[in-house]
Amino acid sequence: MNTREINNHFGDMDLFLMDLILKGKIPEKARVLDIGCGEGRNGIYFIRNGYDYHGWDSDNSKLRMLAYLSQTLSSSKARFEEVDILESSTSRQFDFIICARMLHFAKSQQQFFEMWEKINSLLLPGGMLYVSMDSVVDNTLGKELENGQYEFPDSKVRFALTANLYTEIKKGFEEIEPLRTLVHHHQRAQSFICLRKV
Repeated sequence: MNTREINNHFGDMDLFLMDLILKGKIPEKARVLDIGCGEGRNGIYFIRNGYDYHGWDSDNSKLRMLAYLSQTLSSSKARFEEVDILESSTSRQFDFIICARMLHFAKSQQQFFEMWEKINSLLLPGGMLYVSMDSVVDNTLGKELENGQYEFPDSKVRFALTANLYTEIKKGFEEIEPLRTLVHHHQRAQSFICLRKV
C-alpha cells in the first residue's frame, strides 16, 4: 500500500487513534459515536469500513459535507445528526466514542464536567473512549486564567486538561493506553486519552 492509498484509507486521522486501530483495540462491530465529527477527519476510516458510525456536530454545513462524502464511500450504516452535546437527550449508547478537540470549548470546569458526564452516559459498560484536547499536563505553555481556561502562545483561550482533572475524570475507567501529551513548539499542547468504562 503506497502513501496515497494509506491516506485515502485512514483520511487525516489522529495518529494516536490510528495507533488504537492498528493494535486491534477497536472491535470491528463497534457502534461508533464521533462527537464534534466536523467533516470527518477521524471518521473516514470507520465509514469506509462499514462501522455503525454516528457523526454528531453542531455545525450543519460540516455534517452535510461529511454526509456527501459518505455517499461516495457507499456506507449505508453512517448516520449524521446536528447535536449540541449538552442538549442531547438520546438514550442510545455506543461501544466506542471519539471526542477529538471538542472539550476544550468548555467555558468553565462545571461545563466541562457536564459535558464529560453526558459523554459517559452515552458509553456502554466496557466501551472505549478516545479524547484529544488542549492540555497543560507536563508542560507550562498555557497561562492560567480562570474557570479552567488557559491562554496559549497562539493567542487563543481554551479550556485545558490538567493532571488533577485527568485524575478526576479517570474515575470509573481504566487506561487502555497511558496519557500522552504532544507539545506544538511555542504554540500549545494536546493530550490524548484512551479509556475503557468499567
